[in-house]
Amino acid sequence: MNVVSADAPAPRGSFLTALRAQMRVLGALILRELHTRYGRENVGYLWMFLEPMMLATVIGLMHYETGHAVYGADIKPLPFGVIGYTTFILFRGIVSRAEGALEANAPLLYHRSVTVLDIVFSRALLEFASVFSVFAVLMTLMVFSGLADPPARPLYLFLGWALMWWFCVGQALVITAITYERRTLGRLVHPYTYFMTGLSGAFYMVGWLPSGIREWAEWLPTTTIFETVRYGWFESANDDYAFYGYVSAFCLLQTWMGMVLLRMMREKIHLS
Repeated sequence: MNVVSADAPAPRGSFLTALRAQMRVLGALILRELHTRYGRENVGYLWMFLEPMMLATVIGLMHYETGHAVYGADIKPLPFGVIGYTTFILFRGIVSRAEGALEANAPLLYHRSVTVLDIVFSRALLEFASVFSVFAVLMTLMVFSGLADPPARPLYLFLGWALMWWFCVGQALVITAITYERRTLGRLVHPYTYFMTGLSGAFYMVGWLPSGIREWAEWLPTTTIFETVRYGWFESANDDYAFYGYVSAFCLLQTWMGMVLLRMMREKIHLS
């Protein structure tokens, strides 16, 4: 039998081995979440795409029918509504599902390789895959049907989605921690997401706002994210009101706070 000393250096390739093990854990958690959330009856996993697609289509058509005089050049109402709403669905999905995530998955912590972070990350990755697929399908259909132009700056488009995912994961970490065993706080999460529907910047551009309100809106990290996504898609959009350094610092601080709170909360979890 080979005996490995505790002081011996880690074997070569141990990082890749650990990384592969971590990917297997996340993959298993995502499959479990898929089965728990959608089941195998009726259309099963297809609901992962159909549900946000129907919502985004309805919201986009509402913008198309109502119209706005403030749209200009290539910024048409229908793609404007779809881009804003699909990006917002990512926020709403990750943040609203963070409440109660630990209670629903606490038995998984019996497995030594599963952590609270794995549970939050797997849910966020599943939400991103679902919503971004819907976004890609709807926008591709609109481009081929002539209702929208192709993305003008794809890198900024991906940057906006990446920032939104990071922002949502940070909030999910904080919410998962502070709502554990605090049902009253948990009940405030859904009203918060509804409140953010109008404030987030999903359905307006910061440049449209009066100067007094615009200065307040600039402090919301989500307005920079939506401005970035639109700047990535529309040729005539600009990023005058996108503050990348501020949003990155906000997301970094939020993620750190979430991890600290989760570490404090982990000691209170008693598996029976």
